[in-house]
Amino acid sequence: MSAHVEVAGGKAILTLRPDGILQLVWAPGAYVDEDDAVSAVTMMNQVSPDHDRPLLVDMRNIGNTSTRARDVFVRPHAVSRVALLGESPVDEVIASFFTGVRQPQRPTRYFTSEAKALSWLSGG
Repeated sequence: MSAHVEVAGGKAILTLRPDGILQLVWAPGAYVDEDDAVSAVTMMNQVSPDHDRPLLVDMRNIGNTSTRARDVFVRPHAVSRVALLGESPVDEVIASFFTGVRQPQRPTRYFTSEAKALSWLSGG
């Protein structure tokens, strides 16, 4: 995989970091629908076909995520744990809904600090 791959028609960038963590950065104001979620998950599975990797999702100032997109994200895919990185009250509400109502199948936590999110993803 190259350093950065566009997913969801350019609404997000997926990166395999040198530390082995997948990083998915959504564009500010992006509305994530089911097709966008499928695109992101498909690329994650292609990048990591042999083993699950930790995933940092930068959702700072994302517009919104459809119910069907959230359903896609909670299905099993090639990630071991997920850190949701946000900064606004809206980000926190979206993350709380995702982690509380959808009950993801892998450990998932919300962070406002990228350093703390990366530490948690690395097992620290």
